[in-house]
Amino acid sequence: MVFDYDIDIHGARIVAKKEFLTTSSLYDPDIDNQITELKKELDAVGAQMKSAIREQNKQPLFDE
Repeated sequence: MVFDYDIDIHGARIVAKKEFLTTSSLYDPDIDNQITELKKELDAVGAQMKSAIREQNKQPLFDE
């Protein structure tokens, strides 16, 4: 995976795990395919982030 997320008390944020997100491309179809794959991965990370935020919001702010 190229993307992941980080979560803390301020919320969740997307983190790029690599400096280069794609391989080099010379042709339009290659570029289109790489962008499509990155979008799919971002959508998956977004779903994970939303789930993590929902779980975090269920937790008490302070230990009792």
